[in-house]
Amino acid sequence: MTLRPYIHRLHGRHVLLDDALAQEMRRPEPDARFVAEIKKRKLQVKDRLRALELKAATEGLHA
Repeated sequence: MTLRPYIHRLHGRHVLLDDALAQEMRRPEPDARFVAEIKKRKLQVKDRLRALELKAATEGLHA
């Protein structure tokens, strides 16, 4: 089983979170709780991406 489609979707989610963060930061008074939540989600996605990319790379070595 390839992990590439899942990794691709996570990259897309990360981009959407980047966009949401940028949009919130453009507001005159950004909501600090919302900004913190977006940043938390971005870190979760980034951590998951790293783990899956490492797994995909090691699976590629063993194939």
